[in-house]
Amino acid sequence: MERIRPFVEGDIPRVADLHRRVFRTSAHSSEQLQAQYARYFKQVFLNNPWYDERLPSLVCETAQGAIAGFLGVMPRWLSIKGQPIQAAVSSQYIVEPGPRSTVAALQLAKAFLAGPQDLSLADEASTAMRSLCERAGGSTALLYSLSWGRFLRPSQVVLSRFAKQRPLKPFALALRPLSRAVDGMAVRTPGSPFRQVAPSLSGGDLSPETLLACLSEFTHDRAVRPEYDVGSLKWLFDVLAQRSEHGLFQKTALRNTMGEIVGWYLYQLNGGGIAEVVQVGAKKDFIKPVLDHLFYHAWRHGAIALTGRLDPQIIRELSERSSVFHHRGQWVLVHSRIPELLHAIHRGDAFLTRLEGEWCMRFS
Repeated sequence: MERIRPFVEGDIPRVADLHRRVFRTSAHSSEQLQAQYARYFKQVFLNNPWYDERLPSLVCETAQGAIAGFLGVMPRWLSIKGQPIQAAVSSQYIVEPGPRSTVAALQLAKAFLAGPQDLSLADEASTAMRSLCERAGGSTALLYSLSWGRFLRPSQVVLSRFAKQRPLKPFALALRPLSRAVDGMAVRTPGSPFRQVAPSLSGGDLSPETLLACLSEFTHDRAVRPEYDVGSLKWLFDVLAQRSEHGLFQKTALRNTMGEIVGWYLYQLNGGGIAEVVQVGAKKDFIKPVLDHLFYHAWRHGAIALTGRLDPQIIRELSERSSVFHHRGQWVLVHSRIPELLHAIHRGDAFLTRLEGEWCMRFS
């Protein structure tokens, strides 16, 4: 019989091996990979700023002492209408393949949802995990499960798709010069949906202290919002800066002509590829110029497109900036015993971005 117990540092080698085999991060284990895993599991699941012994990560252990599954848990703090609530974000949900994998998965999910947290959240869940969550009483936040995208160099986006298919790769490489010329015309032609113009706002480095002030001032109208302090934001900035698979971490505060901060954005800049947006925020009536600055910044630094999780409160502004909306195969799942909290999330009245979810908990 399996049992569910808290994850401890001594479990890291076996959990890391399970993770490597299930997610195929490497065909073989090595000292370097083991060291990477050790740093990752300690930093994210044992040494994060919100660590709480009442909300540990979980392992499923067999009677023989083998690790049959793991579910990473990171406590976070939110508020609903000014009242603090504790959330638990799940990540790295893995089970040993085999005849009892479903049992292990169910036991881990039930143990997680039975914790003392006010809100259970998974925002990069698979369809299989969605089914498990809904069977256990959870629900899918459909609005937050959508993503938006903005083409910056549309011809190069198309060619990048072709280049991923081996038979079409030579064709895509041959057309690169032409695609660059076409994209150059698209960003300069008046009336083009891909037109880029110099933004009206000025950008500068965003510090944890400034972001804390922005979140307090510019998200006060959301029923549900994240609660941070300077130390936790600095930790998140450090984690994002360490990640390289999506490019360089960009953190920008934006000011108007009076020198007042009116918005900000965080994203991973992938020059020559698709940049991933972590968070965008703005003072009321400034979301459009903030988006314009983000698009222009990414374009000037070589990105071919931007994508991010949908914030339901800015659908109109994204649409008017020629963005497209799509589902990337990942679901945002929520579970709570507080009906008011669930209602706020399902109607899109929550400031829940990638910064509050699994994005910062990925293994890279």
